[in-house]
Amino acid sequence: MKKILLILLFGLFLSANESYYDKGVLVNLENTQESRSLAEGKLKYFKTKSGKRVGVRDEILVKCKASIDCVELLKRYKQTKVTQLTSTIYKVKVKKDELFSLSRELFESGDVEFAHPSFTKEVHKR
Repeated sequence: MKKILLILLFGLFLSANESYYDKGVLVNLENTQESRSLAEGKLKYFKTKSGKRVGVRDEILVKCKASIDCVELLKRYKQTKVTQLTSTIYKVKVKKDELFSLSRELFESGDVEFAHPSFTKEVHKR
């Protein structure tokens, strides 16, 4: 019985790490154990609560609030690479195991408008 309880608690802990904020609401994702290799890295798949399958890379998209210097904010974190995509949006390359925790930490800092994984949608033919 104790083993089952420990396994359940461990599973809940892992799924809690697979979450991010979307418009201020915490969104939990279910790990599908699916992945695929791309030229620029590995794409890992998750399911949303509604059952939609989404892929994530090892990148976070960040938009800082107007009063915050995003470059200075992101220097606090030991990332491998920060790329400016627009005048206000940055792409931060991170380790896969830090993807969700760092996106939540950035959002919870109150300094950013959004910080979420870089999602890849599936292409469907019409």
